[in-house]
Amino acid sequence: MGGSCKEGKSDEIRRGPWTLEEDNLLIRYISSHGDGRWNSLARSSGLNRTGKSCRLRWLNYLKPDIKRGNLTPQEQLLILELHAKWGNR
Repeated sequence: MGGSCKEGKSDEIRRGPWTLEEDNLLIRYISSHGDGRWNSLARSSGLNRTGKSCRLRWLNYLKPDIKRGNLTPQEQLLILELHAKWGNR
């Protein structure tokens, strides 16, 4: 009985998969105000998410310049060369 149950409250931090509506809200907010200051962004945008969650969603999925798909042979070679030089650092 140490924790409190806030289920159903609107001020509860949301966890789990992002909805399309949340993605769009984050994209619109960043388009208008820019990224950074993630905790402030999470509160100001109306998302019930943590700043860390917003940052990770933006950087890993929503940012327009994210490269998706397979690595080119040149990229694979570069990775192997750098790994041979630096190891698992």
